Amino acid sequence: MFTSDDEREGGKENLKIYHDALGGKIISLSGRGHYTLNDMGTEVFPELFETVMAN
Repeated sequence: MFTSDDEREGGKENLKIYHDALGGKIISLSGRGHYTLNDMGTEVFPELFETVMAN
């Protein structure tokens, strides 16, 4: 599960709910917001690609 240090409060609360229910790894990146085009400013998400390809 990806999160960002500047994620909105609702997103942080939802992450906790999902993580509590599903477990897994939380990957926190800096300055990515809510992982949308508007927040990230790009369609490129190499960390997601790298994580998927590593598993």
